[in-house]
Amino acid sequence: MSPLPTGFGERLTALCGIDSPTDDLGGLERSATLLADWARLDGLAVELRPTTAGPIVVIRHQGSAPGRILLIGHHDTVYPIGTAAARPVRAEGDRLLGPGVADMKGGLLVGLAALAELAADRTSTCGLVELWIVPDEEARTQQPACLDDWRGADAAICLECGRADGSIVTTRSACTWLQIEATGRDAHAGTERAAGRSALMALTNEAIRIERDIHAARPGLQATVTQLNAGTSMNTVPGHATASIDLRAATTPDLQWAISQVATSATYDGVALRSTNDQGFPPLTRADALADHALSILHDLGAVASEAAAAGASDGSWASGIGIPTIDGLGPIGGGDHAPGEWIAADSVANRVETVRRLCQQG
Repeated sequence: MSPLPTGFGERLTALCGIDSPTDDLGGLERSATLLADWARLDGLAVELRPTTAGPIVVIRHQGSAPGRILLIGHHDTVYPIGTAAARPVRAEGDRLLGPGVADMKGGLLVGLAALAELAADRTSTCGLVELWIVPDEEARTQQPACLDDWRGADAAICLECGRADGSIVTTRSACTWLQIEATGRDAHAGTERAAGRSALMALTNEAIRIERDIHAARPGLQATVTQLNAGTSMNTVPGHATASIDLRAATTPDLQWAISQVATSATYDGVALRSTNDQGFPPLTRADALADHALSILHDLGAVASEAAAAGASDGSWASGIGIPTIDGLGPIGGGDHAPGEWIAADSVANRVETVRRLCQQG
């Protein structure tokens, strides 16, 4: 098993030992401060940029060559406060387990280690390399607050974890999450049933329609009803109901078509329906030259050199959406995201650091 880079295990334990769920400003401040302190120790320039969602951390190294490369990640996680203490990072065979090791604090440390090596190497041929760490990726469906700052970069490397089989991610689906609200009329289910107008039954029919008529209507299109909520008591016709819809598509036009189809509902007597139209994340389009270069580096290192398409979104999707050649999955090989068994492969870390370092070099 390849050894971990010096200090990587200690930093991973400390960073994952901080609860930093989205919207917990205190936890996000602590994780941002720790990352900034390490970057300064590594001789890197640091900017802490406050936002209403929490601090963005920007870590920079200016090399001697022209060009600009972005490393992209996030320091928020999905786990509630108390998870870090309950499940501290631990080794289990060749795996490191803990909250956020794969999604994506391990990837942040890969980027930081690669930047530190570039800064320490007097023969490096990199240009400007920037590590952007945002605080709100897990819950946000809109573009990151720093998207305009990314414009004009030559390439973007997103540090989400590699797939469990070692593959990097070269394409991602466009995706969004919609809400449908139905408003009818409450009524006593026994004595005044006929006076009620069931929002629940209307949304049940809509849920069936969406999964029957929209899901798989185009190649790669997924439409999944993920939540259905209604009712105030066991003996009341429910006059209000809500549903959540997960949409994923191969292209932005296909996603826009699916959004329009969700809104094209049937008519229900006494029940009004309203749906949101959040356009969500754009797709990550394969950047051929960058993807092929990354796969060549991995092959040369004796690592798994394969690629995968992912249905999930990342902030790499936004970089790709504004025309920056982008690849993803350059964090450690891992899996179990958002679950108690979240893990990374310890022996993948050194190869990922070296791959990112080489990708940042010119020529």
